[in-house]
Amino acid sequence: MQRLGDGSWVISASDLAVFASCPWRLARVADEKLGKGVSVPDITDPMMDLVARLGLEHEARQLELLKSKMQVIELSYKPADPSDASTWRTTIEQARDETLRALSSDAGALFQATLFEDALPGSPVPIGFQGFADFIVKSGEVWEVWDSKLARRAKDHALIQLAAYHDQLERAGVPLANTVQIILGDGTHSIHEVADLLTPYRQMREQVIALIAHRVADPLPLPWGDESFAPCGTKGCPACSEQIVAMDDLFQIAGLRKTQREKILTGGFVTLREFAEASREEVRRAVPGIGRDALEGLHLQASLQVASRNNPDGRPAWEVLSRGMIENLPAPNPGDIFFDFEGDPTYQEFASDGSPLGSLSHGDDSVWFGIEYLFGMWGEDLNPGSADTSFLPLWAETFEQEREALETFLSLLEQRTAAFPGLHVYHYAPYERTRLGQMAKRHQIDSPMLRSLLDHHLVDLYPVVMKGVKVGLPSYGLKALESLYFDPDTRTGIAGGGESVVAFSDYLLALTQNNQQAASELKDSILHYNRIDCFSTQALRDWLITTALRR
Repeated sequence: MQRLGDGSWVISASDLAVFASCPWRLARVADEKLGKGVSVPDITDPMMDLVARLGLEHEARQLELLKSKMQVIELSYKPADPSDASTWRTTIEQARDETLRALSSDAGALFQATLFEDALPGSPVPIGFQGFADFIVKSGEVWEVWDSKLARRAKDHALIQLAAYHDQLERAGVPLANTVQIILGDGTHSIHEVADLLTPYRQMREQVIALIAHRVADPLPLPWGDESFAPCGTKGCPACSEQIVAMDDLFQIAGLRKTQREKILTGGFVTLREFAEASREEVRRAVPGIGRDALEGLHLQASLQVASRNNPDGRPAWEVLSRGMIENLPAPNPGDIFFDFEGDPTYQEFASDGSPLGSLSHGDDSVWFGIEYLFGMWGEDLNPGSADTSFLPLWAETFEQEREALETFLSLLEQRTAAFPGLHVYHYAPYERTRLGQMAKRHQIDSPMLRSLLDHHLVDLYPVVMKGVKVGLPSYGLKALESLYFDPDTRTGIAGGGESVVAFSDYLLALTQNNQQAASELKDSILHYNRIDCFSTQALRDWLITTALRR
C-alpha cells in the first residue's frame, strides 16, 4: 500500500493478502500513512528472510528453464519516490507501456512484467493498482499469467494475485487464456480456471477499497477493540502483537480460540485481568455459549497467567489437572533417551538443469522437501569417549546422509534396548514422530526397531503437559515451559527453531564459499541449541514426575 504525495493511493495484491489475514493490520497501515500518529512495528523474522531468498532462487531457476525453451523478454522497473506523485506515475506508466509493447512482440514469455492502473473503477477515493507478474507466457494466440511460489500447494493469496494480474491485462485488451498457473516449489505447475478466481478477487479488492475510504474519512486512528476491521490476534502479526500486550487483550490466554474470545467479550470481560479476577460464578453467569469445562479451563488459565505476571521474579504459577496423566508416565530407566530433531522444511536438492531431484529410493520418484539435519539425543553415557558423554548428535547435510543418520539412530536403539529393555525415547510435540514416519517412507526403511520405537518406546510429553497441568504462561512451547525448571540464563545462543534453520542454511552457504571457520561456528551454534533442547526435554520429564506430583 502506498500513499502518493498528492494524496492518492496505490494498492497491490499483497495488500489484499494482508487484508485476508488481518483486516486490523491493513487498517493500521492506512492510518500510519494518513499521519494519524500510529505505526506498525517491524518484526524481524530471519526465517521469513530465508524463505524470501529461496523464493527468488526458485524464480531464477524457472526463468532459466523458460529461457532454455523460448525467447524471454526480461523487464525491469525502478520506482521513483512516491512523494513526487507525478514522477512516480510517469515512471511506472513507462514500465507498464514497455510491458504492453512486449506483449505485442514475438517473444514466448515476459519476466517481471509491470502492470498498473491509475484509478480503479467505482472507488470513492483515488486508488490505483500495481502488480509485477513473475511470468506471462504465450500459449498459442493468447497469453497466460504464471507465478512462481516456493510452497508445495497453491494458496489462496497466490491465486488472488494471479487473478489480479489477469484482471489488469484483460482490461488492457490483452488476449488471455482461461487459466493461470503457479509453479510450485517442486517444479510442478498448478493450473487454475481464472473464472473461479476473479469474483473472490474483485470482492476482496472492493473490501480493501472500502477500508481505505473508511480510514480516510475518520480523523482518528482505528482504536483497538473496534470490530469494523477485526484483528487476527496472532503472535506473528506486527500490528496485533503490539496491541495485544498494550491493551491486556484476551488473546493472551493460552489456547483461546477467536470464537471464545468473542463470547467472553460479549460477557463484559474486555481484558485478561478482568476475566481472571472475576469469580468462577460471575464468569459462568456472564459467558454463555462455551461449555462449562472449557470455560472453567480458560478462566483458570487466565488466573494463573495473571498470578505469574504478579510475581515476575518467581516461577510461573501452575496447578495439577490430572495426577493420573503424570503417573502414567513410564518409570525412569537408565537407558532413557531425550530426543529432538532439527529440520529445515525448505531444503531441496537439484539436478544440473535446476529441476528438483526426486527420491533416492528405488521406485519412488516423488520430489523431496525438507531435511532433518540433526538427530539430537541426550542420555546417560550415550556418547562415550567424547567431551560430553550425555549428548550424541547425528549430523546430515544431504538426503543420503539423512538416510545414514536414520539407520545409525535405529542401530543405536537396537543396541541400547538390548541393554535396557525398558527404555523410552522422550520428545515434546508430535514433530519427531511425524518426521520419523515420513523419513522411513522416504528412504524405504521398515525395520522391527522402527516399528517398536513408534509403537512402544516413543513418548510425547506434550499431551502429558496439556492434560496433566495448567501453567500460567501464554504459551505451552518447550522453551516457555523452561521457566518452570531452568534458571533464566540457562538457554543461550540460538533462541528458536527458525533461527536454527537459518543457521543451517548459512552453514551450507559457507561451505560452498569454502569459509570453513564460519561453517564451523554455525554448526557449533546449532549443536549447542539442540543440546539444550534435548536436556530440557529430560528436565521437563523430571519436573513432571517429581515437582508436579508432589503438589
